[in-house]
Amino acid sequence: MTNKYKHIFGPVASRRLGRSLGIDLIPFKTCTLDCVYCECGRTTNKTLERKDYFSPEEVLGELKDWYDKGGEADIVTLAGSGEPTLYKSLKKIIEGAKEITKLPVCLITNATLFYIEEVREAALLADVVMPSLDAADEKTFKKLNRPDPDLPFADYLDGLKAFCEAYRGKGRVDLEVFLVPGINDNEDQVTALSLLSRSLKVNCVQLNTAVRPPAEKDVLPIPREDMEKWARYFIPKAEVIASYHSAPLKEKKEVNEEELLETLSHRIMSLEDLVEAKGYPKTETEALLKTLLQKGSIHSRTQDGKEFFYV
Repeated sequence: MTNKYKHIFGPVASRRLGRSLGIDLIPFKTCTLDCVYCECGRTTNKTLERKDYFSPEEVLGELKDWYDKGGEADIVTLAGSGEPTLYKSLKKIIEGAKEITKLPVCLITNATLFYIEEVREAALLADVVMPSLDAADEKTFKKLNRPDPDLPFADYLDGLKAFCEAYRGKGRVDLEVFLVPGINDNEDQVTALSLLSRSLKVNCVQLNTAVRPPAEKDVLPIPREDMEKWARYFIPKAEVIASYHSAPLKEKKEVNEEELLETLSHRIMSLEDLVEAKGYPKTETEALLKTLLQKGSIHSRTQDGKEFFYV
């Protein structure tokens, strides 16, 4: 339904959020970090400069058009192919999204700019916040997340702590920790991350790993049994959210080429991901993907024997 829009996409079926309508506020790969595991690839514009890359009126106008035409979702999610807190009018977008749709708003963020009071104030308006914390020290932070050179780890961590303290009692904080072999998948790092998560008093910790093709080809996924082992280091036990196997939705709908291309323009996905997220029939989706590959409309990358597709 949203293939004509530039800034909104979906809704996509999310195991964590239900039917999630995405709002992408930032140009492709504009971020404060250049994480080795990012499924969107290398960051092409690494920056700490906050600005309105698109006018708030343009973004909210698309959202209102979608809603007025009968758009339905469970939640509005600020996410996409860049870091949403780099958008200067973030507060206006959250307020506007709530007013237009009457839906809860989720902010998916790397949390690196929470040291800025204006960013924290905007994030406080979200109903669900999903920040990331993959490192427990500066050395690991630089190796794994490859931040903008003017972003100290101490500022990042202090900002996240300040936000969690101010947000307590307002909504839900689900902390995502991404584990990468040879960097932070060791007892010292996981123990330190567990202690940090407890000090933040988040609602839950979610562990992820590179099950989709990462920015750096030598980054591999951690086996499920090892992820379950590390999950037990957290109190309460962390949830492993890495999608090793996809279970398709029971309800199927006709595969739509424009909708499929729009979805793949925002996120790299496998055949199983598309079947699960969009409710498409598997056989027809597989046939369409092959046709689009032959036409050059999409491309593919393979990891661990699984093919992933992207625009």
